[in-house]
Amino acid sequence: MNAENRYLLKWSKVLLIIIIPLSVFGIYMALISGRTSIVFICIGLIIGMLFSFFLENKIFSKLEKILGIRLKKNKSFSKGSYTYEGLPWLLLFMVLIANIAIFYPWAIGYKNFPAYVGFLFIGIYPLVIMILRRNTFSDNSIPSARNHVYVGSNRVSGGPGYNPLYYLLFSFAIGCASTVWGFSMLNFPDIPLQQGLSLVFMGLIGQTLVLFPDKFNKISPYDTRTRKGLYFMMGITIAIIICIEILSNIFM
Repeated sequence: MNAENRYLLKWSKVLLIIIIPLSVFGIYMALISGRTSIVFICIGLIIGMLFSFFLENKIFSKLEKILGIRLKKNKSFSKGSYTYEGLPWLLLFMVLIANIAIFYPWAIGYKNFPAYVGFLFIGIYPLVIMILRRNTFSDNSIPSARNHVYVGSNRVSGGPGYNPLYYLLFSFAIGCASTVWGFSMLNFPDIPLQQGLSLVFMGLIGQTLVLFPDKFNKISPYDTRTRKGLYFMMGITIAIIICIEILSNIFM
């Protein structure tokens, strides 16, 4: 373990000594006052701290053995230590913790459980797709001296490749504009069921399309692994959101 990691681990123990008792006290006070949302926030905080500083490397070491692929470049705590194959797994754990600490209390507070299911879909669904498409969302997609990308006759040796974080944000943006609202509509009996289901269906299609950037190379003026290609995919994301908004206004 390098000096940076030892330093972080040292201070993480100090933070845990402070935060965990405060969180437990917060849970106790929240239960007395009936503020359920605070309970979940405190639980999420405890889980997040334990995962980040004590369980992360152990969990991913076991995952690497099970999956037979490299998920981390080293044992560092930084997000840059993850390969593109490993990053969706890390983000999946983070999204699950966020759903416990933030989205579930919000859904309970507004008495809208279908909306919570929508939040699960817009966060977890794209990560599952990227995990299944690990041959695309991999370090091999990064243009480099060893992995040349050609734009016409020009060789490109730099670019983000298919960084899972960007594509999670693209898919998440589409889901926020459609999928989660479709699920939320299912909570209200005065809204026709087919309206909510139609919006969910369109949202999931849109979320899925943006997770196939390699297929868009056929129509993109730039290789989608390059930075200009990433901007193209950003434009595709905006176009999908606009199309869903137009279709929802026409047919609903």
